[in-house]
Amino acid sequence: MTIKEYQQYCFENYKEKIGYPEKCKFLFGNPINVLVPIETALNKVMIVGAYPSAKFFTLKSGTEKITDVPLSDNDSPFSNEMYFDGSRVRTIPSGKELNEVILEKIGVKREDCWITDLVKVFLFKVGHINRYNIFGKYDFQENRSKFSGYAEKSMGFLEMEIEIANPFVIVLLGLEVVSCIFDISSEDAKRYLTGNIEKKIINNVERNFICLPHPGILMKPAGKNPWPQFFNDKIAPNAKKKHKYA
Repeated sequence: MTIKEYQQYCFENYKEKIGYPEKCKFLFGNPINVLVPIETALNKVMIVGAYPSAKFFTLKSGTEKITDVPLSDNDSPFSNEMYFDGSRVRTIPSGKELNEVILEKIGVKREDCWITDLVKVFLFKVGHINRYNIFGKYDFQENRSKFSGYAEKSMGFLEMEIEIANPFVIVLLGLEVVSCIFDISSEDAKRYLTGNIEKKIINNVERNFICLPHPGILMKPAGKNPWPQFFNDKIAPNAKKKHKYA
């Protein structure tokens, strides 16, 4: 299967295969699309996040401003795009975090990456639904809590991507992704967040994995959060030594 054939197959079939309701739409009717991988380097590094973000806007309800209302898809997983949200120019946080918090610190160029998400559709948290309720939209509920089920049903798609991309190493971001890929608990997954190489057979081929903390937790202030310092001191240097590809 070529990259284009996979992109078309995923875009057309993904929602049905994982049981994501086709009727779910953003507030003003924009479709919730499947975000297929667009940055598709071969034989180098694959980046796997949990699920895509969205474009968030500031809307008025009477005299009140409601911030961070999801209204449309990003252009691609971990997108670098910029847009005006009704109040200010914004970038996609996940794209910035991937570039500055992960890739720069482990010494990987973005152009050398196949960038994807395990779950390939936006998931709504309770706060998103509460914002929609303000504007009179009540026709669906949060589905962020269904991540694990969607992720399990998404494994076949990720396996197709791995076969096409043939990455030297696959970088997993966050406990949820690590838990799903290695079929372990979140508690056990913490022990994998070392920057060292982990091995797993995918479609009869032994693959190299590096498991890293989610960029979001690395952006939170240190102090009670030990992950930023641990990442900078131990995890990132380990990953930088061990991701090298031809």
